[in-house]
Amino acid sequence: MMWISAFADCLLYAAFAYVAGFVVLQFVPDSKKPVVHTSRLFLLLCVTGIALFSAAPIVELAAFLNDGEGWLTTFLTVLLDYRTGQGWVITVLLCILLWLTFYFEGPRLTQASFALLLAVTVGFYSHVSTVSLWAGSISHFVHFTAMSLWAGILLHIAWASKDNGNWSRFLGWFTPFAISCMAVLLASGIVLMLFFVEAADYVDSWVLPYGQMLLLKHLSIFPLLVAALINGILSRDRPFDMRWLRVEAVLLFFVFLFTAIMSKEAPPHDVSATLRAVGTAPIVELLKGEQYMPLNASLTFSVNGILLLGLSILFIGMMLLSFYRQATPWLSLVFGTAFIVTAYVGLLLVVSF
Repeated sequence: MMWISAFADCLLYAAFAYVAGFVVLQFVPDSKKPVVHTSRLFLLLCVTGIALFSAAPIVELAAFLNDGEGWLTTFLTVLLDYRTGQGWVITVLLCILLWLTFYFEGPRLTQASFALLLAVTVGFYSHVSTVSLWAGSISHFVHFTAMSLWAGILLHIAWASKDNGNWSRFLGWFTPFAISCMAVLLASGIVLMLFFVEAADYVDSWVLPYGQMLLLKHLSIFPLLVAALINGILSRDRPFDMRWLRVEAVLLFFVFLFTAIMSKEAPPHDVSATLRAVGTAPIVELLKGEQYMPLNASLTFSVNGILLLGLSILFIGMMLLSFYRQATPWLSLVFGTAFIVTAYVGLLLVVSF
């Protein structure tokens, strides 16, 4: 059930980003963006998906709490008595209003208002808000909104634009916009991380499933930044190639995926206590054996680990080289994926717990 719920979260991020991108691009003059052909049916399906995919944690919680009273009874109890369920009810109501606004082609300000309220709801009823109501809610809202805006515009231009018209004018505003979103994402991401993991325990947390996904999420940002550098700056004086935008979009999906899986794991407020409860992450146990308390992460010499880390740096360089040598952009995606894998395994090999 956890994997289904994580995949639903990943699709939720993508659906919300697509909706956010559509709303934002309506405020951009036609002279400053390529021609984008958005399917209204797909847009409506995305809004429907937001309502459906956001129900996954509710179903998961109801299945966990069901003690024989009947699944429907338990489900209604979750909706009425649990904060998560109440948040989903509000989400569904806002999705209905947004769906109707899109269907009847209502004013763009109305569409933007409902989309913004959905993002506020996601933040206010997020897991981090149970740790710190206002600081957690605001941090999650800012993080989720910045991610959705950047990813949403990228998805529309990468997959729905039909020509390269106004490409330089589009980059003129989108590049600083994307840089701003990335800066906000990094800052708010650090704040969110510190709600669950003490800075001093960051490396120790790698021994846990949550820490593994956190590490993978952070590593996946590096090739994404390289792809953004290529699309936003290095390609300014070159002919428009939509495939590079699609590479960036796929790399962004990796971040979505790792974030979704991480959100389903037990956060290590106390690494030792969490280790007792959930045990060692499978990959750590495979590479380094079962881990025991007390944990004290430190660097250790590993030839294989050093070689893999060196190889990961090489793969990042190969992403840039593939651009300059005008190789197929999909080769850059392979190099970016290889960076994540080699850097991930390399770091685990050079750290002892």
